[in-house]
Amino acid sequence: MEKLHLDKILTSAGSWGQFQTRVYVPLCCVIIFSVFQTSYIFVARDTKYRCKINQCENEPDKYYQEWLQNAVPFNEDTPSRCLHYQSQNNDTCFDFFKNETRTCHEFIFEKNQTTIVQDFGITCDENLWKLTLAGTINAGGELVCLPLTGFLSDRFGRKFTIIIGTFLGTIAGLLRSLSPSYYFYLSFEFLDTALGSGIYSGAFILALEIVDTKRRSTANTIICLAYALGQVILGVAAWLCPSWRILLRILYAPGFLITLSLWYVPESIRWLVSKNKFEEAWEVLNSTSKQNGVHLERTVLDELSQLSKTRTQSKKENVVPFTKVLKSKKLLLRIILCSYTWICCNFTYYGLNIHSVALSDDIYINFILINLIEVPAYFLAQVTMDRFGRKKTLSFSFILGGAACICVNLLRTEYWLVIVMFLCGKFFITISYTTLYILATEMFPTKSRHFIFAICSMCGRLGSMTAPQVPLLGRLFKSLPLIIFSVMAFTSGVLAYWFPETLNSELPDEIDEAVNIDEERL
Repeated sequence: MEKLHLDKILTSAGSWGQFQTRVYVPLCCVIIFSVFQTSYIFVARDTKYRCKINQCENEPDKYYQEWLQNAVPFNEDTPSRCLHYQSQNNDTCFDFFKNETRTCHEFIFEKNQTTIVQDFGITCDENLWKLTLAGTINAGGELVCLPLTGFLSDRFGRKFTIIIGTFLGTIAGLLRSLSPSYYFYLSFEFLDTALGSGIYSGAFILALEIVDTKRRSTANTIICLAYALGQVILGVAAWLCPSWRILLRILYAPGFLITLSLWYVPESIRWLVSKNKFEEAWEVLNSTSKQNGVHLERTVLDELSQLSKTRTQSKKENVVPFTKVLKSKKLLLRIILCSYTWICCNFTYYGLNIHSVALSDDIYINFILINLIEVPAYFLAQVTMDRFGRKKTLSFSFILGGAACICVNLLRTEYWLVIVMFLCGKFFITISYTTLYILATEMFPTKSRHFIFAICSMCGRLGSMTAPQVPLLGRLFKSLPLIIFSVMAFTSGVLAYWFPETLNSELPDEIDEAVNIDEERL
């Protein structure tokens, strides 16, 4: 069957111009909006608090008091959160039995900021699992629904999936801000990511499918920068909002406007062609060329028309392309390796994000810094991917990221060195993450691309689900989280050499093109 060179057609319609800019603005807004699904990092974070000693509280709601060491056990310079000494006399603030402690049920919080800890009474170490469970449930929503959204995207289109996911995710996020109880909150934490699980992946794939081969790295960098901007916005919003309920409303309310803006985004030309919708594909191409000020040759329409006749005759052969993908040993091995690598990447990436708020008391500054470090990482990723290829970039960034995590453990006594090495770890893992995304997009065929992408991403959510348990691991052994990050990064770096090199390769439309992608590089 004659091969349709869509990359050449996309280039003839204008490789980058007004059309791509107009499409990328709402897509970047979608990417920023998708970040807010991780707001549990602040909404369900643990806070500093101590027992309320009623007979001693001469300055209400003040965390540190002069008499505190007489009434509450201390661990170094930190007062116990849930224990106080037994009082000898309820009328005085100085007579306590220091060999006898009691559990308290009222608390004074260090900062005037409300999380679900205060609203739902999730206090003391025995309830800490309820806070970490929020992040696990969040990732569980994606784990359950990512394959479904991938199927819907490949069946009904990228645009359809993004619009539905954004709208339903907005509703779920706003309802979560109204939660009257912990389990109501948990239910909508799950629904938020379950209903909106295809937002990021759908927007990412659509963004890459509307540009030609030479612009894919640039397109990837733009999308990743939008994601980093979303994380910074999340950190700043959490810093400025005293209440988690207000925070969620501020973050999710713009979702309605974003949904409306997506109606003006065209469908992926590659998807339209893969579904034999050649007339619609021609309309999008024609619109692209007009907006970019480029004249589209008549031969393009003739080529689409000829391919339409050819593919209509063989349409029945492509009813279930994913089953054909599984029959290919090469593609099946890629799916398995990609899934494992995604697990390691997600666990390390999100684990470092969550662990960042435990580095010091400046949780918001830490979070913003660790996400700002992604900006230079994306630019370096683009340079190295285009110069050395996807495979080498993925492998070396994983190995260097693992080495940086090991160094954090070796430099525990030097605070600023710890921060620097921690940022280096996030820097290299970010390069791994962005490289993995573009590699996973480039090495699978169009007809099953989003579904396979979703399968790998779904497996990766096993890493996201376990990442929120990092605070619990740190309580068992302080260095354990970073040791696990290092091991997973090293193993992924080694396995990356089994991926094909997709640099300068056209996006494969058929299964045989994906299998032989190493041989079809431009």
